[in-house]
Amino acid sequence: MSKLVIDPLKNRVTSVMLLCILIACFILGRAIYLQLIRDIRIESLAKRQFQSKVLIRPRRGSILDRNSEPLAINIETQSLAASPLTINNKKSISHLLARITEVPHEKIFEKLREKKEFAWIKRHLTDYELSKLKRGRLMDASGNLVNGLWLVRESKRIYPHGELASHVLGDVNVDSEGLEGIELLENEKLQGKTASVNAIKDALGRPTFFDITQADYLKEGESIILTIDSSLQFAAENELRKAVIRTSSSAGAVIIMNAVSGEILALANEPTFNPNDKNIASSKRRNRAITDGFEPGSILKPVILAGALSSGMKLTDLVWGEKGTFYIQGKQITEAEKHEQFEWLSLKKLIQVSSNIGAAKVALKLGQDKVFSTLKLFGFGSRTGVDFPGEIVGKIPARKTWQPLTLATIGFGQGVLVTPIQMMRAYAVFSNGGWLVKPKLIKNQVSSEVAKQIISQKVVDSVNEALKSTTLENGTAVKAKLEGYEIAGKTGTAQVVDSETGKYSSSRYIASFVGYPLGVEPKVVIFVLLDSPKGVYYASETAAPLFRDVLSAVATRYSLPSKETNAPVLVTKKEENSSEDNFSQVKRNFAKNELQQFQESDSALEWISTAENGNFIWRMPELEQMTLREALRILNGHSFDLEVHGTGLVKSHLPKPGEQIAENGKIKLFLEVPL
Repeated sequence: MSKLVIDPLKNRVTSVMLLCILIACFILGRAIYLQLIRDIRIESLAKRQFQSKVLIRPRRGSILDRNSEPLAINIETQSLAASPLTINNKKSISHLLARITEVPHEKIFEKLREKKEFAWIKRHLTDYELSKLKRGRLMDASGNLVNGLWLVRESKRIYPHGELASHVLGDVNVDSEGLEGIELLENEKLQGKTASVNAIKDALGRPTFFDITQADYLKEGESIILTIDSSLQFAAENELRKAVIRTSSSAGAVIIMNAVSGEILALANEPTFNPNDKNIASSKRRNRAITDGFEPGSILKPVILAGALSSGMKLTDLVWGEKGTFYIQGKQITEAEKHEQFEWLSLKKLIQVSSNIGAAKVALKLGQDKVFSTLKLFGFGSRTGVDFPGEIVGKIPARKTWQPLTLATIGFGQGVLVTPIQMMRAYAVFSNGGWLVKPKLIKNQVSSEVAKQIISQKVVDSVNEALKSTTLENGTAVKAKLEGYEIAGKTGTAQVVDSETGKYSSSRYIASFVGYPLGVEPKVVIFVLLDSPKGVYYASETAAPLFRDVLSAVATRYSLPSKETNAPVLVTKKEENSSEDNFSQVKRNFAKNELQQFQESDSALEWISTAENGNFIWRMPELEQMTLREALRILNGHSFDLEVHGTGLVKSHLPKPGEQIAENGKIKLFLEVPL
């Protein structure tokens, strides 16, 4: 009988082969399962690795002035991003990027240490930073970055005119989301509608292919047209800046408004800021004309006068001036100057000389109910509804707390808090015939609020008569008068409450003036304010001259006709062909036999002919090396559309000297600061 011999080596080889066959079968089976049978968990993992949802931001709408001049636009820029999971030499890369982008090395290194596929290194690179990427050998000649870094194309908000109307525009953050001003108020319209689309990612996590069909949900941002006139805005900012420097004021504001429509044509604040610069102190960004309150002082007196006239008083009614000193509830009320010791004052004279005692007595005679209702009627203590975020309501003391002293001090503008925009609206009532209008900054903005007439034309005429007297001899606003125009307005020099002591400061004042030219179209109201002027602080010496300069800019911009306007003389054909040097002697037979008027000035413009539409044709003068004021004086009185670029002296202009320019034609002035 033979014995069975088992080879151990052969058994081991067989076992290993069987094991390998089993493993291969398992792998094959698993592969077949994964490929042919749906696995929700695996499918989800694959989608997360290679597919993503990408938000596509629409292009932000532009902000334009009333003449479609762009004030806020977008440009294409590039931002630097990284894939931290892909970058190995994180320390050396972070040091290189820190030198290029000026972002702290520690901050970049922390981002690169994060276990994620995407991280921003720096948004909105400059051209200089892009060039440094090449010099730092992080980008090759073809524009390809080292592994783990890439550039993302984005849209960046810019403000082409820099500081111009910055407090109105506001600005945006790095993601083009409104932070302040119109950018914040109209953010939803400007931003449009973001779309979420499917995208395929590459190995570095970068989106490569998009499902463009889903982009139909993308809605581009709307453009916003403002009521602001950029040319007038420039002039207002320029005049305000000069006044702040001249008077050593800490701040200032100017508002110019169409008294009938409520459209704000210019709104300037000082100090100002450039919204392209993101590192600006918040104190410079504040729109003081809308968000700050102040005690108005004497500019409130015409409002109290309107209440008195509406109650049956007349401009000829008299009040006793107490010879400069008046006591009420144990407190002394005096005039602004010790030498002002008035006796009998008519209501008109009261406004002309700005008597505190006279105004206090008128308020006392009216009584608490009438004064309170007058203030509310003119919109004080409530928002104007202007298209701007952050507007405050101001403050009128609660009616039940009023004492005789409260009533008397309110009569000359103490004890109430108002905003510049509220005072502007109140004076627009006197300019437009008694209608309270809603100020607005956005053109064609639909409003449910309807203007209402709050005082009669008769009262308006009487208030205007009183306000005209302030610019005449012995008035407080003689320096507000602009030659050739009849001005109605009022100065205000108000003490400021010291925040530490709670008492009125003896060294800090707010000087203001509100006024308007009479008998011209369009009807405009101008408000000016200077905060804490040094030295001579009276509004008659500080705010009144600023008003005059701003009004001069308005008159130039809109060719407001002055009383010096003359009509040309009709002459014969023979006279027309004669040579004349002075354009005031230009003689022309008009084809339609219609008289046309033009304003006489010291202009160097030379008349050439009259176009078929009746417009004069002039020869452009030489304006180079002139200041802006000198150039504007030469062009004064003509309805040219002026564009001013830069600061300093006139370097060049279009049309060029000697070329023809028609009335209503465009003139571009290019200014440059001399070296």
